[in-house]
Amino acid sequence: MMPEEEINNTAKKGAGGVIIFLIILAIGLVGLFVVGLLPRIERQGELKKAHQETVDAIPLVHTVQAHPARHSESILLPGNIGAIQYTTIYARVDGYLTERLVDIGDQVKKGELIAEIDTPTINDELDQAKADLLKAKAGEETSIANCKEAQAKQATADSAVVKAKANLAYATVTAKRWQDMCERGTVSQQSRDEKIRLLDTTNAELAEQNANLKAAIAAVEAAKAEIKQAKANVLAKAADVARLTAEQSFQKVLAPFDGIITLRKVDPGALITKGSQSSNLELYQMAKIDALRIYVSVPQRVARYLHNGMSADVQVPEYPERKFTGIVTNVSGALDPNTRTRQTEIKIENKDHALLPGMYAEVKLGSLREEPWIRVPGTTIVTKTNGLFVVVVKDGKAHYQPITMGRDFGDEVEVRIGLRGGETVVVSPSDDLREGEAINTQPLPNNEAT
Repeated sequence: MMPEEEINNTAKKGAGGVIIFLIILAIGLVGLFVVGLLPRIERQGELKKAHQETVDAIPLVHTVQAHPARHSESILLPGNIGAIQYTTIYARVDGYLTERLVDIGDQVKKGELIAEIDTPTINDELDQAKADLLKAKAGEETSIANCKEAQAKQATADSAVVKAKANLAYATVTAKRWQDMCERGTVSQQSRDEKIRLLDTTNAELAEQNANLKAAIAAVEAAKAEIKQAKANVLAKAADVARLTAEQSFQKVLAPFDGIITLRKVDPGALITKGSQSSNLELYQMAKIDALRIYVSVPQRVARYLHNGMSADVQVPEYPERKFTGIVTNVSGALDPNTRTRQTEIKIENKDHALLPGMYAEVKLGSLREEPWIRVPGTTIVTKTNGLFVVVVKDGKAHYQPITMGRDFGDEVEVRIGLRGGETVVVSPSDDLREGEAINTQPLPNNEAT
């Protein structure tokens, strides 16, 4: 067994080691606390300082100058090329095609014979009509002769009336004279009665001659009516002859204008039916292509600039090296409510026949604006619930300027209302930029603003 003194010494040594360990541990913990806390306190101070500097600092923004857009406005539209004049040729008479003188692609002149049709029925009808016309003319001559005869009889009747009137006047004077002489006893009563009877007879003859004259006048009127009827008959027969002559002339089919044959549907021997009904066979289709026309539908936003006489550039994919120029000739007086476009016709010269009807073309229309527009980068536009704005720098402060946009090109836009040009406009303004807030500006080239 160990002595008690040694046991006590050993216990004292163990307790001293624990105390030393605890002291060292406490010192370590205090050191760690100091090492962790002091940097955190320093960072909090720095953050407070940085926050205060951010609050007090004036924001820096990038800006560009608003510049005027081009005073002209243009638009590229698709169009279909068509002939300036186009027609389908049908027969005007029934018959059989005896000869076809042109074919697809042939150039023809106005009035040129392009086909002939055999029409024997019309030939026979024309011969009959001519014979009827000669008969009607003969009837007219007979009526004229009858009228002359009636007029001669009227003249004879008129002379007879004049003679009867003269005889009546003489018989009246004689009867009065014999009445007077009878009263004086110079002549006998029988002689007087004979003179009075002669007066009555002469009076009756005058009445008869007047009746004959009236009959003669009526005969003349009837003869004149016959002449009118005969002349009307002649005119009717002449009209039949003219109609059939015209129909006979349609045996020869003529080109209605200078042009090119674009379609042929018949061959010699084909039965031809006159008219343009859908069931009737068409002879040809032809077009005039010395000049062409292009129909385009112009959108509403540029439709108001259209007017007759303005020029248009026409591009055709088959001729990339050529530039064709057309003239606006017709502009619709209203917009299509379905497409909101305005129908426009453009005329283009085609003397060399390089362009053909049915081709596709692109038409560039341009005109001067009535008011100046301003162009700015698309990144300057701010959209709010109450409209579109741009942030304009005035006296070092931000100002939200309301605008009305024109055309949107993606990277740039045109402003119709709100800017006058030369304003300093903020590019990509932040959402927290307030109205009237002081700002610092850094100009950017316009080509970097997008």
